[in-house]
Amino acid sequence: METKSQEWIEQTEAKIREAFDLFDKDKADAIIQEEVGTVMRALGAYPTERALVLEILPEMQDDEPTGFISYQKFEKKMLQILATKECDPDSGDVLLQAFRTIDHENTGFISAELMEELLTTRGTPFRPKELEAFLMIAKDPETGNIYYEDYVALLMKNQAQ
Repeated sequence: METKSQEWIEQTEAKIREAFDLFDKDKADAIIQEEVGTVMRALGAYPTERALVLEILPEMQDDEPTGFISYQKFEKKMLQILATKECDPDSGDVLLQAFRTIDHENTGFISAELMEELLTTRGTPFRPKELEAFLMIAKDPETGNIYYEDYVALLMKNQAQ
């Protein structure tokens, strides 16, 4: 791992604190473990659900898990993850290839119904709120289809910001 500058560390610690505090509603310097993935994504880290549950959360938990993650342990792990870029999001090309694999007829879109079925029955299933949030952004309101090139372009634009 390359050594990060003190300036990078200080700026990153400030970002981590800001994101963490949004979820630390009781100001107890702890968040519930179910919110860790959301805070990580807000910081630009996108772990798989499997990595989150089997690797990341156990490293953040105390010896006796309470269901809460302390800021100190969260910050330490997040600095490592952000420095190594181990949970960086996939590139636009990778995402487009994944969508094109599903689009057997090369129409440039996938029906929302098919996407919903795939996201709830294959791999790590989306939770209802995750599915709703995805469809709200990805689904064309007029046709009900997901025009995946537009969706990936939107993702990449938001990621760059």
